[in-house]
Amino acid sequence: MTASAAVLLLFAWLAPPGLPQVEREPNDRPADATPLARTRAGLPDFLPGRFADGVVERGRLDPGDVDYYSFAVRAGDVLMASVFEAGRGAFADPMLALAGPGDAEPVVVDDDGGPGFLPRLTAAIDRTGVWTIAVAGFLDDALDGGDHEERFAYDLVVAVAAQPATIAERDVRGGNDSARRAELVPLPPQGAVVVTGTLTPGDADHFLVPLAPRSVLTASLYDDAGGAFNDSRLELRDLAGRLLVEDDDSGPGFLSNVALDSARLRGPVVVSVSGFDPSAAGHEQSFAYRLVVSARRTPPAR
Repeated sequence: MTASAAVLLLFAWLAPPGLPQVEREPNDRPADATPLARTRAGLPDFLPGRFADGVVERGRLDPGDVDYYSFAVRAGDVLMASVFEAGRGAFADPMLALAGPGDAEPVVVDDDGGPGFLPRLTAAIDRTGVWTIAVAGFLDDALDGGDHEERFAYDLVVAVAAQPATIAERDVRGGNDSARRAELVPLPPQGAVVVTGTLTPGDADHFLVPLAPRSVLTASLYDDAGGAFNDSRLELRDLAGRLLVEDDDSGPGFLSNVALDSARLRGPVVVSVSGFDPSAAGHEQSFAYRLVVSARRTPPAR
């Protein structure tokens, strides 16, 4: 690790946690949506830029409930959203829906494109303005609460890939092919970043992510094909090389999602992006990707 990377890592480690983002009820209608970012007047704003180009929102879905969130985005941006929960979506079954300014119907809807039965979506933004995301229960096609029976707390991770907010993989010629040469990703204690990269056959990209104690870390891989043909693999390891969590294709198509509670972990995490390898010859995947990494501080146990 270079001296400059060590300084950045220390700064990210000591930086005070961001203010928690929490759902504001009632938000059962688009007009009452909880802003993911707010202007001084309390209106929906653009998501934070620079290193923190995304947010993590804590919400709760109850039977007959639907949660709307609003934010501003620019034409040409790419938006990515995932829902995570402590049970990894084994039983919870929500839906995600995205709508633009003036839309009477969602432009994108997803049911279980994420881990388990959890949703995940991506969309190219065609209009500058205020957009909304709805978190609803399965079969609530009208997005009005309906009669769904879902009851659980969730984290909504929303990130926007836009220059210069996106962090590009610095060396696409194999410079980050090992954990020892992982590229530093300055992740705030409360927020999300988008890292763009390219996989080539036999390639593995490693990123060093500072993680404060009592945090929940998530990582989701996106591509422009929606995972229809590209088959990725995500791994999280500690600095000693111990495997913490891995995933092959719990995302849409053959793409990957992982989540990690760092309650017993000290220090940064290495995120590895590679291709699925059914043999010992090395994977054959070749595609450009967007890796969304998020962190949310959890309160200490009482």
